[in-house]
Amino acid sequence: MVLALVIVLVVVAVAALAAVPLMIRSTRRQRLAGPAAVGRQPIMGSPAQVWTSRGERVLRELNVTLTEQPAFAAVAADAEQVVMELRLTAGQVAELDHALARIPVPSLEEEHRSLTTAVAENGPGAADLARSLEAVDARLGAAARQRESRDALVARMQATVMELERARDELAELITGTTSALSVNTDATAALASRLDGLREGLVEVRGATNPEIGPSGQGHP
Repeated sequence: MVLALVIVLVVVAVAALAAVPLMIRSTRRQRLAGPAAVGRQPIMGSPAQVWTSRGERVLRELNVTLTEQPAFAAVAADAEQVVMELRLTAGQVAELDHALARIPVPSLEEEHRSLTTAVAENGPGAADLARSLEAVDARLGAAARQRESRDALVARMQATVMELERARDELAELITGTTSALSVNTDATAALASRLDGLREGLVEVRGATNPEIGPSGQGHP
């Protein structure tokens, strides 16, 4: 009876140990998949979606490369944070695109021209026409600001992904021992991690500059 109980306990312990790697891999897959979609998502094929997808591809490649390279764990973690910020930035771009779609800029520009002419003639109802012109001006101004913010975000996403791809290539040089400035620099790993952290901070900064709710010192992910 005692022997049977011991055998059962040993089997349970072995099964538990075997399950640990599976749990670790499952948790890692969930992290790589990113947070559940919150808010508006960029349109498929849009610049924001394309740059996010490229960043996610780099992250997948890095994690495959670094599976057996624990010394570069900090680099992998920083790259993951960069991609998380890319996703948040893409969501902000999607919100701006949605807002811009509700402002009919071409027709407003046509109204602006006709109202400008009518106000200059100073005919009947000139005061009301002036208020209409002011309203049109305000809407066109809002569209211009939103377009500028969106373009700044997309430009930062592009630069971030290209730097992330550069970091991936430099990391491959470090791992394979290719002769380069990186391979002989003992601080190369720290430099890569620092640069990736700078990319993440850059995304946070530009998102804060284009969104008052975040603020210039806001943080997407610690």
